[in-house]
Order: sequence, then C-alpha cells, then structure tokens
Amino acid sequence: MESDTISDYGRSKAVLLCRTRDAMNRGLSRREMLGIGALAFVAAALCICAHYEPRFSGDLRLALLVQSVDSQTLDSLMKWVSYLTGDWRAPVLVVVGSMAAWRCLGKREAILVLMTWLSSLVSSGLKLIVGRPRPTADLVAVFQAEPGNSLPSGHAFLAIVFWGLLAYFALTRLKGRSLRMLTFSGLVVIIIWIGVSRVYLGAHWPSDVIGGYTCGALFLASLVWLDRKWRPRIETGNTPGPVNSDSGIRPSDQPAE
Repeated sequence: MESDTISDYGRSKAVLLCRTRDAMNRGLSRREMLGIGALAFVAAALCICAHYEPRFSGDLRLALLVQSVDSQTLDSLMKWVSYLTGDWRAPVLVVVGSMAAWRCLGKREAILVLMTWLSSLVSSGLKLIVGRPRPTADLVAVFQAEPGNSLPSGHAFLAIVFWGLLAYFALTRLKGRSLRMLTFSGLVVIIIWIGVSRVYLGAHWPSDVIGGYTCGALFLASLVWLDRKWRPRIETGNTPGPVNSDSGIRPSDQPAE
C-alpha cells in the first residue's frame, strides 16, 4: 500500500512537471522578448539608415578585404553556394527540406519549414521600401551583375530563416549531444558561408548581409514561437485533472487517509 501511494505521488509530480514544461514551451521568455525587441530596433535602424546611405562607413573596406583572398577554389565555392540558394532553386530547396522534415520529424515541422519561403516575399518588400542600390563595378569586383535593390540581402535573409530553423530543430529534436552539436555547427557554417559569398561576389555590401541576418532572425523568431504554440502536450498516460493549489497534486492523486 505504501509503495502504491509513493508511486501515485510520483506520478502526480510528473504530471505537474509536464504541465510546467508545456507552459514554458507555449511562449517566449522575458529575456527572449527583450532580445527580439533589441533585434527589431537594430533591423529598423539599419533599414532607415540604408534608405539614405548607399553604403555605410567601413562597407567598402570590409568588402575589399573579403575579396582580397584570391583563390580559384574559393571562387568556385562562393559561386556554388550562391547559385544553389538563389532564383528558382531556393523554393525547390525549401520544398525538399519540408519533405525531409515531414519524414524525419513530423507534419508540424514540415509546415514550418515550408513557411520559410514566405521570408522571400518579406525581404523583397523590404528591398523596395529601403531602395538601396547594389555595389558597382567601379568600387568592388562584381562577378555577375544582379537586378534589384541591395538591403536586405535576400540570400542572407532566407539562409538564417531556412537553415536557422533546421538548426533550431537540431537543438530541440535530435537525441545525443554530439550529433546535436555537430549538426547545429554545420548549419551555422552554411549560414555564414552564404552571407560571406554575397560580399565576395560583389552582390551586396557587408551591411546588406547584416541587415538580411537581422531581419531574417525576426522572421525566424516568429516560426519558433509558432512551434512552441503548436507543440502537442506530453503524453502521460492519464488525463490531467485540476491541480490542488496548495499541494500541487490533483485531488484524485492524493494518498488516501
């Protein structure tokens, strides 16, 4: 009898713990909200300043520094990663990633990955509003002239939303610390690689890439919030009832007198 009572009490504590974890997963913490607010302020400041300045102080120097590395292999790597994540290939990448997420993680994750393509519409709208011109061939080496405005970088925007969401899934879904950290690190390298490639190829100023990362991080935060809202409750085997406010135990789980 005593062992059954202890077992019931432990089960009730597990239910309470699951509820607490579920409540934490359903929203953003105060620290996270402050971080998002700071990020929104930086993104807005970048967009407003870029509307009046064709480039920021230090943009030209940093772009020339990135392009000073002369290597045939590096040229190919930078062109390849930009080609893979640009134009019609970007939505194909998102669809393939969504299918992989559905197979490996589930339907909710697949929907969130598919929603990352909406970031392209947001970045295109911001480019029209900001109206900053791209770098010109008289200032930097332009490997291939591209149409459209410059800030935010669409490649960087999509990179941090798409690959960043996969990195978030790696941290929250994968089992095993080594696999989790290895996958996360690899995805972060891809995000940085894409951003650097846009400067190396003369398609964007460094501040354009920073703007793409910053604005994209806000979009990514909204997807993380949705994931926490949609995450199903942890199965406990029993349907939770009302919790006693004093003891933290459901009346049905309290030991019999």
